[in-house]
Amino acid sequence: MKINMPVTANELFLDPLRPIVTKTDLKGAITYANRAFIDISGFSEAELLGKNHNIVRHPDMPAEAFADLWDTVKQGKPWGGLVKNRAKNGDFYWVEAHVTPITEMGKIVGYVSVRSTPNRAEVSAAEALYQKVRDKQATLPSTLKQLSKRRDSGKIGFVLTGLFSSGLVAAGCVPGWSDGTRLLVSLLSLGALAAASVWWRYSEWRVMQRLHQGFLNLAEGQLESPLQTRLGGQLGAMMDSLEGLRLHMRAMVADSLSAGGRTYEQSHALSQEMGGLVARAEEQGKGLQQISISMEQISSSIGHVASMAQDSVQGAQETRNAATEGQQVMQRAAEAATQAVVVVNRSKEELAALDKSMTEIGAMTNLIHGIAEQTNLLALNAAIEAARAGETGRGFAVVADEVRKLAERTATATDAIGDVVQQIVQITDKVTLNMDRSVEEVDHVSAEIRASASQLDVLLDIADRAHDFAGKLSSQVASDSSTVHQVAASVEQLAVLGEQNIDTANNVLHSAQALEVAAGDLERLTLHYRKWQKPG
Repeated sequence: MKINMPVTANELFLDPLRPIVTKTDLKGAITYANRAFIDISGFSEAELLGKNHNIVRHPDMPAEAFADLWDTVKQGKPWGGLVKNRAKNGDFYWVEAHVTPITEMGKIVGYVSVRSTPNRAEVSAAEALYQKVRDKQATLPSTLKQLSKRRDSGKIGFVLTGLFSSGLVAAGCVPGWSDGTRLLVSLLSLGALAAASVWWRYSEWRVMQRLHQGFLNLAEGQLESPLQTRLGGQLGAMMDSLEGLRLHMRAMVADSLSAGGRTYEQSHALSQEMGGLVARAEEQGKGLQQISISMEQISSSIGHVASMAQDSVQGAQETRNAATEGQQVMQRAAEAATQAVVVVNRSKEELAALDKSMTEIGAMTNLIHGIAEQTNLLALNAAIEAARAGETGRGFAVVADEVRKLAERTATATDAIGDVVQQIVQITDKVTLNMDRSVEEVDHVSAEIRASASQLDVLLDIADRAHDFAGKLSSQVASDSSTVHQVAASVEQLAVLGEQNIDTANNVLHSAQALEVAAGDLERLTLHYRKWQKPG
């Protein structure tokens, strides 16, 4: 026997309103498992289908119980009993199991099992019995033997009728019996025949009553109570067939009730969810419309930014051009300043030479002035000597006077030349001083020009980077503008799809509402069967 391990001491309890229904082939491989079985067993549908039903067999179940089950159903008879099953995680649960064959054209093609919540007292009794069976202290009664012991009321009635009829015949044929004896035997035989006939009719009446009650229960939807009879023969076979019909109907109704309930709940939930989905889709549509409007505004803003970026590119280019031109001007100014320094320095050198010449002229003037003074002194001495000479020295006196006058004029001229030279020297000194200051200013200006040129270099570098950045910004803005247009187009397409989704959601909502109505109809249709289900 297959032993499934591990096991736990944790008991699961079957929902009384959700019976387990399974179907197997002739070898016990599962061909159908309802949701109740899947839920309590812990196995998935894929793990169950195609697997032998002993996948849920618990080690506490004696092999004799399953042997009795298979011996019974293979003979086309229904089987019933309490079974302890094992869940996938090792937990266990008790069920009241009823198994009956599935036939097609009178041939057994499989088996259906309906399992419901058992009575706890019966569970305790079954648990004790199974323990004794496992300990070899008891044996399980054979269902087939019990079925074979059922009385055939038709055969018994026929035999009794024959016997009592034979008694009547024998009473008239036995020699030596007095008329009174024959009459007594005949009366006893008639009485026994009448009693047997009444018992036979009563037995048949009871069976017919059970059959009638069974059909009445089926008609009323009372599918919980099994049909039992101690009779064999055709009436017993009819009871077995009716029990099989009850089990099939109970399996079908149980799954229909479960599926109907789930369908109603799920369709109701689906209807509510679809209602919410429609509302959310409409809100989403509004949001997409708002996004579309915002994207148009963003597109317009990006267009404006693109225009500004293009202006920035042009401005950066103009700044770069101006900086380049300024750099060139500064370069020319620096060159001019350098040239001015060179010219001033050359002029200073020339002024220095002029100053030297003026100094030499001053020296020569001083020399001439000294000569003039000596000449004037000599002229005075000559005039004195001429006066002493009298008439003889008169002509020499005239010459001496002319020489004196020439000496005076020479002295006056040399003084004038000295003054002019002095003025020229002063002017030259001032010019030299001014030139020195000019050189300092030119040097300062040159330094400023160099600093400005350096700043212009920095400005030119910044202008270049600004131009590159503005170009990249313009390209990026153009790319972003294209992306925004694509996004706007996608949003518009999403809006169209959203409207289509709203239409689809409305259609699904209507279908869900129709399904909910149909599920409600099914719920009300099966309500007749629900009232006979045992409450939990």
